[in-house]
Amino acid sequence: MTMTRPLLINEVINNKELCEVFLCAPQGGMRKSNRTNTLTLISDKSKLYDDKAVNEIYHYTGMGQNGDQKMSRQNLTLAQSNSNGVEVHFFEVLKKKEYTYRGLVELAGEPYQEQQKDKDGLLRLVWVFPLRLKDSKAKLMKIQSIPNVVNELEEEFRALQQVENLPITDTEKERMVKARIGQGKFKKLLIERECKCALCGVTDPRVLIASHIKPWSVSTNEERLDENNGLLLCPNHDALFDKHLISFDVHGKIVISQTLDEVTRLFLNVHDELRVELTEKQLSYMVGHYQELN
Repeated sequence: MTMTRPLLINEVINNKELCEVFLCAPQGGMRKSNRTNTLTLISDKSKLYDDKAVNEIYHYTGMGQNGDQKMSRQNLTLAQSNSNGVEVHFFEVLKKKEYTYRGLVELAGEPYQEQQKDKDGLLRLVWVFPLRLKDSKAKLMKIQSIPNVVNELEEEFRALQQVENLPITDTEKERMVKARIGQGKFKKLLIERECKCALCGVTDPRVLIASHIKPWSVSTNEERLDENNGLLLCPNHDALFDKHLISFDVHGKIVISQTLDEVTRLFLNVHDELRVELTEKQLSYMVGHYQELN
């Protein structure tokens, strides 16, 4: 027996549906099911592991969040998957609670070890599995290596620092900084995470704005470069967010300034039912923004 029902490539399901299709456990990044003879791999972009794609090969980090990883259990099953008859299915999580099916994968090379940090920030040895999609029509989300991303962001940051040194007003500096961020790597990272307004769902990248949660003017250099300190918003919602007329509580539920009248709320499409999905890192930035609600 294999999957209880077929999945389409790029089909998005929730965790409950995933468990029903593969008859597997409801948690973990590597889920073995003896009933369907499958191993389900989940690459969650918001979690600990440093997974990356290089030339169509996905380098997937094995199981184990603390200490050196062992070649046992699911790690061993994956290492032997080209000969043990277990089907290996691959999902990516680009948005919290949404699992995007990429199809069957196979080992594209021998597993290898490298150093990564564990949950406590300590270096340890992990097992990395080179994987290849079996379906030629399927595509993985391109993930740049962390050093490349950091280098590009640092270059963008240096250009923005030059703006701060110009003999112009603070208002003009802020306008120029936002304009450059809107065309730069920071926005591209947010679009790669999810190309739509976090509130209303507008998907045209030409009008989406990369908003810093903690304002650029009061952020540290590290915070300015952190994509977790960002939301993609449409112009209306960006204007409200930027002026601290809307914010979000610890559950992602919108909080609207009492100074906004009903007509303004209607025309700018804000109401009490709106909410956004925020990671823990985003929430850590949102706390300060929420406290500044006008």
